[in-house]
Amino acid sequence: MIKASRFKAKEDKEKEFKFSLFGKAQNPKDDARVLEIGQASKCFNLITDDGTLKNGYGIKDFAMPESSDNLAEESKVNVRGNEVKTIWKLKWYDINRGENCYYLFYFNDENLICFDNLFEERHATYVIPNEFTDVPYATHYRKDGQDAILLSGEGSNLTVITGDNYLTSETAPRIINCCSHYGKLFAITYTERGVLVYNENPNVLEWSDDKTSNLDFSDDRGDLNKIISFNDYLYVFRDFGITEISEYGNDEAFSISHIYQSTAYIVPNSIAQAGGKIFFLEGTKIKQFNGNTVKELNIDCLKYLEGISQRFAFGVCFEGKYYLACRGNFDDGRVVGCEASENGYKNNMLIVYSIEDEHVDVLRGVDINEMLALTNIFKSKLVMCFNNENVGKIGEITKEGNVFGECFGGVWESGKTDFSMPGKIKRIKNFSIQSEGDCKITISSECESRVFSIKGSDSLQKITANILGKQFVVKIETEEGANVDISELTLTVSERQ
Repeated sequence: MIKASRFKAKEDKEKEFKFSLFGKAQNPKDDARVLEIGQASKCFNLITDDGTLKNGYGIKDFAMPESSDNLAEESKVNVRGNEVKTIWKLKWYDINRGENCYYLFYFNDENLICFDNLFEERHATYVIPNEFTDVPYATHYRKDGQDAILLSGEGSNLTVITGDNYLTSETAPRIINCCSHYGKLFAITYTERGVLVYNENPNVLEWSDDKTSNLDFSDDRGDLNKIISFNDYLYVFRDFGITEISEYGNDEAFSISHIYQSTAYIVPNSIAQAGGKIFFLEGTKIKQFNGNTVKELNIDCLKYLEGISQRFAFGVCFEGKYYLACRGNFDDGRVVGCEASENGYKNNMLIVYSIEDEHVDVLRGVDINEMLALTNIFKSKLVMCFNNENVGKIGEITKEGNVFGECFGGVWESGKTDFSMPGKIKRIKNFSIQSEGDCKITISSECESRVFSIKGSDSLQKITANILGKQFVVKIETEEGANVDISELTLTVSERQ
């Protein structure tokens, strides 16, 4: 008779693994097999900055209060025409009323300059007469100590829009960008992109050639695109570099230093300033400039941009974040939002970079044309206009997880993990999850794949899985319209001893 005690059954050794890295930036760049357990290789249309999964960034129709005395009640800003081609802003102090006025301007497909006073009752759209035959170049300009918009382009003379008037000049050149500095007006003109023009008279409406001089930058750094007055210097952003200009008092002596030469094209519309930092897209990398040095930001999800032209990329800084609309390839076979457009798309993703803690979230599926930070003491908003299907709208950023009422759904996908047990067969016995909204969880290995539909609950749920394999991928997909709040995911994994 054989004694039973001589044969001991092998027991499974169980371990729990908490996917507590929702707040850690996604990394599609590195080999998914070397990511930390629980780190995402892909994440979009979800906000993860507090270490949980919540509703992603979204966009809704732009609305503003009709009075600064009642900020809670808003009305939609109506749009004239079928297409919003560009948007501008203007703050103007009205002497008669003794208060600041805030305006949103846009140029539409009827070649009309339209505008809305953001804190007044909305009736008819205001229109400024003009003869521009296409979208004009626009830059901000100081006139009589107040902000103004300077426009120049095909079909019309240079135009200056103030809060109470608009004026034109027959003598001023077509200006792309300008800046007042030490009592002079410095400008980049359409006809001479390699030359910085400066005029002793800062009033562009009194432009005369006899008071105009040039600084010639004919070198391999390319065209001049944008001028920024920063830390008492002028910085000229060019196709392939940054040039610093300082003036010795009010004389004609300038110190010119080519302080940075880039290895790839600097996208002009990506340049944005937040306090003492300037951000821009160089090729497919986001760079930060502090007036002295340029450094590359460590943003792994920029891998989506590789090999793709970013000529339509657009960046803006707003409330401590750098927003970059750009075009990316997620290489996952999905078609999200604008990616299904029959006319194609120019941009399909919005990268949101937190300047203080360097956290990154991604909105996928929206073709953004331009963005604008509307900031004031009453209610500030990030607004935008679009290409393709939303071309006739002006929108504002939200954290509601849908775009004009349509929910694209969010995705969080882990890298491949062997739970620090390489080469061994393992079983995911079960998992627990805290999810207030409905979601779908897919667990895959080289052996099998199973999908679990989770109903939203206030309680921690424990789900039996029983999936065998050596390496596993966990994917969380949020359901359309669901309120997303996933705070914990724990997997129980066993290894046969």
